[in-house]
Amino acid sequence: MFDKKKNFIFDLYGTLVDIRTDENLPYLWSTMARYYSMKGAVYTEDEFREEYGRLCREQAKAAAGKSKKSSSKLSADEVEIDLGEVFRELFTQKGSKVFQSEVDAAALTFRCISICKLGLYPGAKELLTKLKDQGKKLYLFTNAQSIFTIPELESLEIYDMFDGIVISSDIGVKKPSKAFFTTAMKGLKAKESVIIGNDEFADVRGGMAAGLEACYIQTEQSPTMARNLPCQEIKSLLDILD
Repeated sequence: MFDKKKNFIFDLYGTLVDIRTDENLPYLWSTMARYYSMKGAVYTEDEFREEYGRLCREQAKAAAGKSKKSSSKLSADEVEIDLGEVFRELFTQKGSKVFQSEVDAAALTFRCISICKLGLYPGAKELLTKLKDQGKKLYLFTNAQSIFTIPELESLEIYDMFDGIVISSDIGVKKPSKAFFTTAMKGLKAKESVIIGNDEFADVRGGMAAGLEACYIQTEQSPTMARNLPCQEIKSLLDILD
């Protein structure tokens, strides 16, 4: 389907990986409050949940304000926070001094409790393997949190398959922002690349606005039912090989 393309750029969640999370689970917040308290940062369940939400909002507001003062001038919908800083601040504001490894462990504990399902979509690993065998370069452009995503890629045994990984929390901006694609595409030629994703706007229209050819796949995690897209559509990942 894209035989002449050298670079295959994939979205992650909802495209290659089927993930379901639920952050409304009562025991998520009670367990995290207990976890932090055992590390010297004492919280009640309600306090921890309130502080987590407040810190997320504050960081988003600060990031949006900072961008307005810079040449990028990103909107609030474009900026991405780094949840790692939120998990660190939850320790710091209680006077608990921790190493980065402890922040990472706290974040992973939160993520593991909230995950209801995590796995590769059918054909995902086979597709990546066959594209690599054909000499194609594989890239990952994802709106996600690095502190969660890297361990998940490793646990799914696909981390080492990518030649480059760009995660929104690392660069402070999300797809479909032009700023995201400008940063992510450094070193890549758009005409030699195709982006594959399950989101009409973040992946397809955002990628095409950056000069990329796009390929859309509808999954249960697609935000909307896309119609009349100006790109090729596939029903399963392995269709890319046709």
